[in-house]
Parts: sequence; C-alpha cells; structure tokens
Amino acid sequence: MKTLRFGDGIPSAEECGCGLDHDRTLQAAVIAPLKESLGLLSSNSYAVFYDEVTFRVAGRFVVDFVDGEGFLVRAPTFSEAEEKAEKVKGFETIIGVGGGSVIDVAKYAAYKTGKTFISIPTAPSHDGIASPTASLFDKGRRISIKTRAPVLALIDLDIMMDAPRILRASGFGDIIAKIVSIKDWQLGRDEVGEPYCKTAESCTLRAVRLVVEALSKPLSRRERIESLVEALVYSGVAMMVAGSSRPASGSEHLFSHYLDMNLRHRAPHGIQCAIGALVMARYHEIHNPGWWRRPGYGWRNIRRLMIEAGIPVSLAENGIPLEIAARALVEAAEIRPNRYTILHKRRPSLEEAIQLFREVGLL
Repeated sequence: MKTLRFGDGIPSAEECGCGLDHDRTLQAAVIAPLKESLGLLSSNSYAVFYDEVTFRVAGRFVVDFVDGEGFLVRAPTFSEAEEKAEKVKGFETIIGVGGGSVIDVAKYAAYKTGKTFISIPTAPSHDGIASPTASLFDKGRRISIKTRAPVLALIDLDIMMDAPRILRASGFGDIIAKIVSIKDWQLGRDEVGEPYCKTAESCTLRAVRLVVEALSKPLSRRERIESLVEALVYSGVAMMVAGSSRPASGSEHLFSHYLDMNLRHRAPHGIQCAIGALVMARYHEIHNPGWWRRPGYGWRNIRRLMIEAGIPVSLAENGIPLEIAARALVEAAEIRPNRYTILHKRRPSLEEAIQLFREVGLL
C-alpha cells in the first residue's frame, strides 16, 4: 500500500503568499488493491455511483464491500447530476467508481448535497481523479463546474492496468499537455496581472516530471502506470490548491473544448489535449519569449512523448478534420475570453494555423 498524503501537508494560503484560497480537502490518495484500501473506511451510509461498464469492473465489488446502495450513471450531463443529487440526500458519503463521466457526476452530486466524496477511478484517463472540477455536458455544451475535491482517492493499479490502452494514452496526454498550460498561466500572470500560485505550480510540474521520466526510462508497464496515476493526482491537487483548473488548462484545453463543441465523434479528452499541446508548444516557441528553456520541453520532445505514450500523432488518425482543427486555433480563445493564453495574446490566421499543424507533423 502506498499513500500520498495531502491535507495539512499542503502549505496554507498564508504560507504560500499567493493570495489564493488554498483548498486542502483531499487528505490522501491510496494506491493499493481495493480490498485493502476499502478496509480503511469507517462504517457509514454509502451511495455508490457507476455506469454499466464500471459496475462490472469494480462497482459491484464496492457496493458489496461497503454495504452501500448503487446508482447507475447514464450520461455525464448536468441534468443527470442534478437528478442524482436529489436521490442521495439521505446518505453520508458518495463514492464515484468509474472514469471521468461517473466521477464528475458523483463529484457534483456530493458538492450539491454537502456530502463527503470518495473517488475510485477505473481508468487513468485524465486528472479529474482528484480535482475540484466537474466537467459535464449541458444542452450539448461541455461546462466546467467548480465543486470540491474528494476527501480520498482509492486507486487500484491492477484496475488501472486493465483499462483500455487508449484511455491510458489519454491520461499520459492530459499530463503532457501541462507543459503548455503552465506557460499559459505564466503569460496571464506576466501580461495581465493574473494571480499565480507557486504551490500549485510545484504540483503541476511534479506531475509533468513524473510522466516525462516514466516515458523516457526503460520502466515496466506497471511502473509507468503508477507514475501516471501519481501525476494525475498531483495535477488534481494543483487545481484544488489554486481553486480552479488554471494550472492544468490553457490553450491546449481550449483547443480540445472547441473540438468537443464541433465534432460528433471525439477522441478521448487527454489525446485531444496532447494534440493541442503539440501545436501550441510550437506557437509558444515562436511568439512567447518566456517559453521553456529546459531541455526536453520543446514541441519535438512533446511529439516523442506522445509516440511513447501510444498517442497517434496525426489529425486524421484521431478523426479530427484539418478544417475544424485549424478553426479551433483561430476561434478557441472566444470560449473563455477571460482565461488569458497564447491564443489571446496573438490569434493566428487560418493559414498560420494550417502551417503550424504541418510543421509539427500532424498532417
């Protein structure tokens, strides 16, 4: 059993001096077989959320182990989350067993009803495992809702390793994308006076280092997945401390959000973000003097990391039409006009956007 402890171990807002309110809800992430980590829980009344797939993977086991009541999540929508919140008012603790969809619905329901939330991921696909943000669809549009981080994240490596390969690749992609998101946040700090937190930065960079090292060394698959899940937790902690997704979501995430809004069939979130990060890294190199000087964080190395993670380095292989991808670079800044990124600093033309995709080898 491996325990990553947070809570009071995170510097307070006063100690950091960043001016942001440091949320310290997440007490620990426990990496162990579920039968061991669930044994740490006290007697309680548990509502356990799952979907049809994650019920078979771990949901049934969790319901039986904690003697809880199960709730099937049909879709990651705001209306579904509201409906579930009405049904769990009589429980003390909500457990989300699943990927991003289930965990985000459970996270919102727990926040809406003031219940304790425990996260049990079934795939290492993105950093929502431990974050305070729920990403839900409302009237066809993806919205991010500030909620609360889980009190505990219980992670079974055997379950993580059994997740579909594309979901593991998505998790790596989501962390690789932080190479860009942290630089977009620094742009916001330097050019428009946005609040900036060194504690959150430290957590984000720790996540990046874990994945860069895991993909650059001859590690076993199990060791790589363990590094990945730790990285996903640290990225979630960065968002928890900052009080928003700012440390983990920049121009590369705006690119992904644009695809979500304009494509019927989407690639996994982390894969879209990694593609966005690859092209945005090149754009930063051209137009941001504050881009990384650290060896290994340039667009060529991002491309290498993507290949090592099993992410197809091609728009076509990921089902993304060039026209929509290029328009994403031109128009994505409008999705969140108040979140300053390299796309807000300088909006590319359509021709420039196409050239960027060509330069980084995505065509």
